[in-house]
Amino acid sequence: MKKQSGNFGYLTRAAIASIAVGALLTGCGGSGSPTAQAEVESFDWRNFEGRELNLLMSEHPLSNAIEKHLPEFEEKTGIEVSLETLTETDYMVKILTELQSGSGSYDVFMSSQPMNYQYAAAGWIEDLQPWVDDEKQTAPDYDFDDFYPALIEAERWDTTDFGGAGEGSLWAIPANEEGYALFYRKDILEAAGIEVPQTIDELIAAAKELDGTEFEGKKISGFVSRGDKTYPTLNPFSTFAGAYGVQDVTDGVATVNSPEGIEATEKWVELMGTAPQAASSYTWYEAQQDFIAGNAAFYIDADHMAPDFEREGSAIAGKVGYELPPAGPEGRASSLWLWSLGMNAASEEKGAAWQFIQWATSKEMLTKAIADGNMNPTRVSVAESEEMAAATEGWDDYNEVWQEILAEHAAWQYAPSSTWPEVGDIWATAIQSAVIGQTSVKDALDDAAAKIDAAIK
Repeated sequence: MKKQSGNFGYLTRAAIASIAVGALLTGCGGSGSPTAQAEVESFDWRNFEGRELNLLMSEHPLSNAIEKHLPEFEEKTGIEVSLETLTETDYMVKILTELQSGSGSYDVFMSSQPMNYQYAAAGWIEDLQPWVDDEKQTAPDYDFDDFYPALIEAERWDTTDFGGAGEGSLWAIPANEEGYALFYRKDILEAAGIEVPQTIDELIAAAKELDGTEFEGKKISGFVSRGDKTYPTLNPFSTFAGAYGVQDVTDGVATVNSPEGIEATEKWVELMGTAPQAASSYTWYEAQQDFIAGNAAFYIDADHMAPDFEREGSAIAGKVGYELPPAGPEGRASSLWLWSLGMNAASEEKGAAWQFIQWATSKEMLTKAIADGNMNPTRVSVAESEEMAAATEGWDDYNEVWQEILAEHAAWQYAPSSTWPEVGDIWATAIQSAVIGQTSVKDALDDAAAKIDAAIK
């Protein structure tokens, strides 16, 4: 087993988009049947003994857990594995350029819904449904039906418009799930006599009341979250967008500037007014570190950040409360992000690659990964396991809250499209410009809608 890490040259998202568009124009590759690519008589973990796999992943608890347990996979299968990890930004660039080149250098990689849209439309990612259905290739105890149905549906996308696979296509297997929750400091709210906010308006009022106050000798901000001008910032913002029924695109036309879109963004801008000034450029990492340092009363972001809050030595361990996203006119809402494992359509080791994906997303491996911080589980049995209950003991209502978000509120809220990352960046940039006061919410969103329409065309 070998691991590499490092930096990859930075490309703008416009450059990345042009790479993807160029690939789309070349047409789509097809996926043959599993047996045609890796003939076997029956399933056996040693079917591909002696083969070699190369993996490319983002630095994340998922990749950390996989790295830790890779020797177990190698011993079980006789397959040698090389794992390379990069920071998320560098990873996004490198995997896209590798796939666009048609190279089979990396057999398995981490993916997500918007990445799937790009890769599937261009024919770069393997349809895994035929592999799941093939009893000769899939372990009898894999139990595909154990995955949360909503997560599997989020991995599907019909690419027949691009000359690709049909409605039943499955582009990746979910290995890590996140919805978006409201985190709050229990001790700060108790000292101020403030109830846990249940609505967006209640959250804004509480954040304003606490912003700039002193708690245990430290001046705190009312709120913190991401503000960077890239599409991941839409993840926490999705709780507001969904609560107001905002759609990014309706009938092929941008609607981020609808009356609902304007009102949701105005509320978000008002709440971000209680965040540190630097938060307008925060990614998830800076926002998380600000909250962990004890600098903010409220925070909206990925619910599976809890292990970092509660780890030994954390300044806020035992002091964090977990709540559903705040409600708006359309109720509570959350987007859904999946880190998943996909297979390179150009891989020459697809049989071995499918064995790796099965192992990494098995009940046994996902249960072990809990201890490595890979939450939340994507399998029902793992979510309801004794190991999950033990790992989250003392974490307030975390275990109940994340499952309720997944069951009742989380969904991919955006129009599936191979250009969605570009659309998301345009929208996030508009929100940032309104947060920093560069332009009004309406003007920012009107400009974004025009750019999104141009991107769609």
